[in-house]
Amino acid sequence: MRFMVFVRSPRPLAALHGDVLRHAGVLLDAGDLVPGACGVSGYWLIDVRDHEEAVERVKRIDLPACVVEIRQVAVV
Repeated sequence: MRFMVFVRSPRPLAALHGDVLRHAGVLLDAGDLVPGACGVSGYWLIDVRDHEEAVERVKRIDLPACVVEIRQVAVV
């Protein structure tokens, strides 16, 4: 299953530990979003078994002062 992990942070996300997901072999894509009023945002697209695995993998990443949202990607 594919999940989008959206991260809002007060600092740039380009080097924000996406390597943890890449080394685990679950990272499909990553990028920064256009800065908004709430700070810098970025995303990771990951491929894992289920929502619980997505949550567990994101919990392993040090994301201080960040807001994280995990959403399943619909298959079309």
